[in-house]
Amino acid sequence: MRHALAGIRVIAIEHAVAAPLCTRHLADLGADVIKIEKPQYGDFARDYDGFVRGHSSHFVWLNRGKRSVAIDLKSGGGRHILLELLRTADVLVCNLAPGALERIVADAELGELNPRLVRCYLSGYGTSGPYAGRKAYDLLVQGEAGTIAATGTPEQRAKPGVSLSDLSAGTYALAAINAALIERSRTGRGQRLDISLFEVLLEWMSPLLLTQKYTGQTPDPVGLGHASIVPYGPYTTSDSKQILLAVQTDGQWRRLCTDVLKNTALIADPALATNAGRLRNRARVESVVQESLSAMSLALVTDRLEAADVPHARLNQVVDVVDHPQAMEAGRWSPTILSDGQEVEVVTSPFHTTPDLPGATRVPGLGEHTDEVLKELGLTTFALDGQSPADPLS
Repeated sequence: MRHALAGIRVIAIEHAVAAPLCTRHLADLGADVIKIEKPQYGDFARDYDGFVRGHSSHFVWLNRGKRSVAIDLKSGGGRHILLELLRTADVLVCNLAPGALERIVADAELGELNPRLVRCYLSGYGTSGPYAGRKAYDLLVQGEAGTIAATGTPEQRAKPGVSLSDLSAGTYALAAINAALIERSRTGRGQRLDISLFEVLLEWMSPLLLTQKYTGQTPDPVGLGHASIVPYGPYTTSDSKQILLAVQTDGQWRRLCTDVLKNTALIADPALATNAGRLRNRARVESVVQESLSAMSLALVTDRLEAADVPHARLNQVVDVVDHPQAMEAGRWSPTILSDGQEVEVVTSPFHTTPDLPGATRVPGLGEHTDEVLKELGLTTFALDGQSPADPLS
């Protein structure tokens, strides 16, 4: 699978996270991803921070392996060059503000220009409806979709520490694009794909939405617990350490009681025999589990959980994950080159294939590949400052 998408050209008119995540994975899989950026400014994620030896952590993460072309799409020459690129392309991925690309070139025109082109548009709320024109950043979409209301505690709501709506939408876009390429191999024609961050989060909110719709009950956020499973969450041991339990089945519950807590009376209680019963008695279950674990050290609890095959994990800090033994065993860190020539290590693609995917590559500088790509189109002149040149294609 090393070159699964070799020969596939992707034009990425993108910024921030959702579309760049999708196209970086396409690049990981071998596609030639040409990232269109605004001259002088580029993707605004370039300026989020300077945490990676002076470079943006988000940009380094999301844009390695791409080629950067800086053109002013609002100029006549820039639009002309974009159309020539799209003539040669297999995929277009765009997450500009609502209507921005349509003002430059309509999707219907693209379908006529290149009938084989797969066009994937990522937006906050879709192409129609009262919210279609809204700008949508992760915090805002999570607020509208209810994921924030479902996170944290009843006293203090929280936003997940990663950009949930962007990451989910970018992943769905990746899946849809690859499906569309398979369909094109059968029909010879591309198609339009629309991925809405809001609608993707509705999909992920389905269990809570179904509970609300069919019971009339609003599921309260339960912190590190679970709205539908008990016991599930963090528990403190005698040495003031925390361990996470995720007891998914009644068999795991029985083993927890017998082999870890050494409390067979819990098994005999019919009110706690099923997860539904444990949900109804959440406070009692949480109390008795915590009381038992607070009398044992973390080492003892871990040994008993391992022996009993009860699901558990550490509550790691970010610093613990950098050198996590599982990540190191999987070889998840790989060198890449920044645009100024510095070498850093980045987390590699999560795809495990046979043969394995190539390692991470270069993070492009703004407009680094403009001349290279223009030459591939047969062009030798272009105003890099974004001013409209004389028609370069005549």
